[in-house]
Amino acid sequence: MSLCSKILTSGKLAVGIAAVGSLLFVSNASATVTNTLLTGSTGTVTATLTNLTFNNDPSALPSGTCTTVLGRGCNSDVATNTTLSFTGGPLLTGEGIYVNNNDLTLTAPSAADANQFLTFAAHPNLVFSISWPPGPGSPNTNCATANSNGMSCSVFAGAPAILTYLNGDTFIGFGVHGQVSDTGVAGLATGSSYTGGFSEFFTQTLPNGTAPTPQNIQLYFCPDFVSNGNSCSAADFASGRSITTSQSGTFTASAVPEPGTTALVLGGVLLLLGKVGMRRFNRSR
Repeated sequence: MSLCSKILTSGKLAVGIAAVGSLLFVSNASATVTNTLLTGSTGTVTATLTNLTFNNDPSALPSGTCTTVLGRGCNSDVATNTTLSFTGGPLLTGEGIYVNNNDLTLTAPSAADANQFLTFAAHPNLVFSISWPPGPGSPNTNCATANSNGMSCSVFAGAPAILTYLNGDTFIGFGVHGQVSDTGVAGLATGSSYTGGFSEFFTQTLPNGTAPTPQNIQLYFCPDFVSNGNSCSAADFASGRSITTSQSGTFTASAVPEPGTTALVLGGVLLLLGKVGMRRFNRSR
């Protein structure tokens, strides 16, 4: 039997490898927030060309006095089937949430606003940040082509919202991502990463009396879209036209492994192998 075979079949070494090797599969993360937050309630969202504004949510708990650490009230709440796991959890079904409205515009938010994108009524240490920009939207801005199920567009180039045709109505998705911490804003730098977004389903006739298809939504916000060279005009952005509808959200967090953890464990394995191998080699001599 070769020296290498003797080393690898050593009972003591096998135990050592098993013990150290098992460390490779121990989850060692820099944050504890995992799984999925679902939002959605009787609250509504008002959409314009430039932003989404989340309106006061009358069903958010605690009823009548709902607010978060920002002291701005509650404009959403925790939906059933939420599985978000974090220190100090779980979230309560119906617990009020404040969605920081300043972050859902075409202008980058301040650092303070971005770091307090989602805050919670009963869990002040839980906070979601938002990374800029949100989206991305669809590269297709010709919403006339979004006329069958699954076809999508965005109202204008650079818009983060995606309009998808569904049986004569429109599903609107708005993607976001960032970090989440259960130790407040200070923990965001090493917090879990999350991806997700908000969705609205437009089924009601638009304010101008047309069906809520992607093309009609585009023409409602930008009535001169075609004559303006297939783009919204400055007057469209200044018009203040809006649509109010219900909303829901899904945000899934994943813990981020600590940098260097795997390298340290592998280094320990190699060091152990080296020491045991040298002892075996010296004895064989």
